[in-house]
Amino acid sequence: MEQNNHFENSAAQETYTFNPMLWGVIGYLFLLIFRPFEYWEWLGAFRIQRVYMIGLLLGLAFWNGKRYFNHSITFSLLLFFFVMILASVFALDSGRAWNQVWEEFKLLVLYFVVILSIRNKEDFRILIIGFIVVTGIYIGKSLWEFFINDRHVYRMGIRRLIGIDQTYNDPNTFAATVIYSLPFAWALWKTNPGKKLRMGLMGYGVMSVSAIGLTGSRSGMLSFVFFLFLLWIRGKRKLVGVVAMVALIATSWFFLPDMYKTRFETLFDDSINETATESAQSRWQHFKWGIQLYLDRPIAGWGPGNAPVVVRKVLRQSEGLQLHNLTAQLLTETGTLGAIALIILLVVFYRTQSRTIWLSQHSYESTDFIVNISIASVNVMWLMLFQGLSGHNLYRYTWFWIAAVLALAEYFTIREHEKANSELSNGQETSGITQE
Repeated sequence: MEQNNHFENSAAQETYTFNPMLWGVIGYLFLLIFRPFEYWEWLGAFRIQRVYMIGLLLGLAFWNGKRYFNHSITFSLLLFFFVMILASVFALDSGRAWNQVWEEFKLLVLYFVVILSIRNKEDFRILIIGFIVVTGIYIGKSLWEFFINDRHVYRMGIRRLIGIDQTYNDPNTFAATVIYSLPFAWALWKTNPGKKLRMGLMGYGVMSVSAIGLTGSRSGMLSFVFFLFLLWIRGKRKLVGVVAMVALIATSWFFLPDMYKTRFETLFDDSINETATESAQSRWQHFKWGIQLYLDRPIAGWGPGNAPVVVRKVLRQSEGLQLHNLTAQLLTETGTLGAIALIILLVVFYRTQSRTIWLSQHSYESTDFIVNISIASVNVMWLMLFQGLSGHNLYRYTWFWIAAVLALAEYFTIREHEKANSELSNGQETSGITQE
């Protein structure tokens, strides 16, 4: 007990200092997620995102607080990036391939900026809260435009909520953005937040569930149920968890307008909407196309971003058609090499989480927040793989976001573990000297 008090007192004595790079990173997350230059299109001419990142890099170069640590996640990301470059050399459409490589490179730079800029656990906590705030602004503005300005798409017989941007505004993609943020909101909720943050997280949850329903995205709804299942798996009170899940789903269903209920009922009744049925069946067709194209070029595939071109030129199908399946996209565009690289990355993600949990359990200082965030990151990984059954999310920025969060979580856990053990060892040595 005395040892625990010693560690708590030493932690309390640490003073937090302002980190300008942290807020610079959160600002870039706003540009990445909200994408104001796509909502206010006149801003696009100023290349805000590019100028901002250049400024961020210059600031990082002259900032004395940066520090770098090696991590297996970094090498796994570099391996996949190298495979993308190799696949681009043999791409059917080299222009599209190199454009995709360039987009991936920018996300890789962001990954390094994040791990170089976050100095301690308090920075880490603010970063996660900042991510939720930014995503909340994006969701809230999209809901505002839907209800106030009637901004939507009419598809599958219903008005569907879309994002305010252009890159990720599709109803299914927008629903995915919301889904991928929920594990982090839940992780914050579990770490005994203050009253204001707790109220904010409650509002965020209501807003997020509403947004998912209004997109009319069946993959989004199924992913939400899968997310609840992931929480239930890790929960200790299984019966209470089941009751809570049923109550939440039932309540959400009760408040959902009838047109959206009908949309989700097409998951179980093919006769309701033939177009919706054809859309679901096309996902299986896309998977088969992906396997066919993979067998034609099994080593490095047809090149990043080339799936629509290959579908049109090789399979003679609809122009510009994406393969709405992660496995099909991966094998078609990067082949066996890409599949191996992605599997390595996924294994490293999971092992990083496992090491973080183990270190926390064998540490003298509490790291519940970091453990919960690490678990949340891997839950996002599972959600992305689940959504990959009906979507093409191979190059989404979320992979780099959870990579940075997982690497930082383990780094801080190791640092706390070593610090606590060192202080315990020094305390024991001092005690021994006193006794002599």
